Amino acid sequence: MNPIQNAKLCLWDDSVLYLGDSFDPEMHSHNAVQCCIALEGCLLLRSMEPHQNWQKCKAAVIGANVKHCVRNPDGPVALLYIEKASNNFRAIVDYHCNDSQCDIRARPLLLHQAPPVEQIQQFLSAMETDLYSESAATLRQLCLDFFHGELMGEVLLSPYISTVLKILHAEPAVNRLGRDLAALAGISESRLQHLFKAQMGIPIRRYVLWMRLRNVIKKSMSGASLTEAAHDSGFSDSAHFTRTFKAMFGIPPSLIAGQQNSVIPLLCNRSLGRETAESFK
Repeated sequence: MNPIQNAKLCLWDDSVLYLGDSFDPEMHSHNAVQCCIALEGCLLLRSMEPHQNWQKCKAAVIGANVKHCVRNPDGPVALLYIEKASNNFRAIVDYHCNDSQCDIRARPLLLHQAPPVEQIQQFLSAMETDLYSESAATLRQLCLDFFHGELMGEVLLSPYISTVLKILHAEPAVNRLGRDLAALAGISESRLQHLFKAQMGIPIRRYVLWMRLRNVIKKSMSGASLTEAAHDSGFSDSAHFTRTFKAMFGIPPSLIAGQQNSVIPLLCNRSLGRETAESFK
């Protein structure tokens, strides 16, 4: 595979947006849901069910743990990875799977209509300019709108959730248990889990994992070795992090963060109802 050039990688605490050349991986599966858009030409997608042959489409939703291979030989792609237990994915399933023939959890959903031309141009323009948190959030929302994911307006967080988020963001490397966070916030564990999912759109345990994965990228882009970054983020070593990253996204982190690739990462937060970001160039 040729090195990836001029690509953007935006990382939130519950999702990842990639803009750039497709990875062209082997047949694989992963824990995150992958929403794919061909920014030029068409996607080629192959899955185990129902067809093993390559199929063409303009966009696709690939559910968690669905074995597949997707690439775009015609140009760049927009890939949005979201949590399989998130409100966003539930909204996508509710919209598209209104009959027994559509089951995104079992086979990829192929869409043959691309987003409007002006939206495609927004993605393409973002690859050629500096990307900041507000514009990254807009692009993520365009993806969710196109696939009919849940709209992510500003949420007024309860004091309990605000307390938990402050604790998590102060020490993102710590793999905290729900009962420990509940005790620190002064609320029952079951109530915390319910509130967190309702207000953040993702289970708290999965949120903590996304944060730890993101923290490794942040530290490695700041100059730490992958081993140091992985260990500082609660992984036993770089191999443990690589296995976890690959299980989540289906690709090794070196594919987008290797020395020969020029992927520009942007770390975005939506922890207290507002967008902030940290960029590494």
